[in-house]
Amino acid sequence: MVRAKRNPDDWIFPKGHVEKGESPAEAAVRELREEGGVVGEAADLVGVSSFRAGEREIEVSYYLVWFSGTAPADEIRESRWMTFDAARSTLTYEDARRYVDVVARMVRTG
Repeated sequence: MVRAKRNPDDWIFPKGHVEKGESPAEAAVRELREEGGVVGEAADLVGVSSFRAGEREIEVSYYLVWFSGTAPADEIRESRWMTFDAARSTLTYEDARRYVDVVARMVRTG
């Protein structure tokens, strides 16, 4: 998890825009490295959320990513590894907390 750029009091999952020629899963892996310094491989879609940002409706796809290493993050943000319980109580937004439960089930059932 990382602190949000606009409001550093918020804890969020890394996310960002899909670049030209990139799939949503590839964007998720890239954003994870850029914002959190985590390298991995996208496994499964966890869920899709949408929210308003000014006049725009934003849709975000969240992926389970299998950890394979670390790399220097492109952005300077605080990031943390947490247990599922700690993540659930720390994440700012309800949809993100709900996805923690989805991922916990995915990981436990293989």
